[in-house]
Amino acid sequence: MSIMDFISSNIWLVLAVIVSGGYLIFPKLILGEGGKTTLGPQDLVQLINRQHATVIDLREEKEFEIGSIVGSKNIPLDALQQSTKGLKKFEKRPIALICGSGAKSRTAQKALSKEGFSDVYVLSGGLTAWMQASLPTSPSGK
Repeated sequence: MSIMDFISSNIWLVLAVIVSGGYLIFPKLILGEGGKTTLGPQDLVQLINRQHATVIDLREEKEFEIGSIVGSKNIPLDALQQSTKGLKKFEKRPIALICGSGAKSRTAQKALSKEGFSDVYVLSGGLTAWMQASLPTSPSGK
């Protein structure tokens, strides 16, 4: 049986494989998810411990006060988009961006990249993923 015979005999199976592959690849190609700049909670712990990453929490102050990653700094997304000058002092260290789910972090990552920051990471799944991994949080990042 040749490859063409197999494909013509099993067209629905071949189409299912192509569509499944598309669903796996689409987010990485189009939405920019995955890759070197997106970290899971355990990867972020390593980045903090090994490279002394600066963790920026992009949520609003009220959300931040309820609980955040220990040592994180609260800079709401709106404030970050208005001025990145305050982050210049952290430019030599990796910067990890977190929010509630990861969406705001990707927006901020693009803004920082345009400003010349190259070592910027996003916590995939945001603080929700961090808490689901049973990693510590504290009020106001203290």
